[in-house]
Amino acid sequence: MSQVLDPEVLEMLVEAVGAEATSGIVELFLVECRELTAAIAAPGAERVAIGRAAHSLKSSAGQVGAMALSEAALAVEIAAGDDTPELPSLVAALSRCAAAAEAALSTHLR
Repeated sequence: MSQVLDPEVLEMLVEAVGAEATSGIVELFLVECRELTAAIAAPGAERVAIGRAAHSLKSSAGQVGAMALSEAALAVEIAAGDDTPELPSLVAALSRCAAAAEAALSTHLR
């Protein structure tokens, strides 16, 4: 599995849009991450909804350098589409990656 946070991705983002805009993007991501993770882990969530939320989370996590979370979201997206029995354990792993990414990005914002 990839590292929790790829600092090079964040550095490229800062170079592209500036430090202030990057902070805003990261703050927005943190809100979105919590919402999408909650939707993915919600009891009784339909696989189609899980797959859509995981797809969105995969993309946005990659854009802020949360590579382990992006990979976990990809695994959940695939499992939701394939109707595999491993989906609950993959969702649990995604939740752990989301918490780690949130902690790493929050530290980066300080």
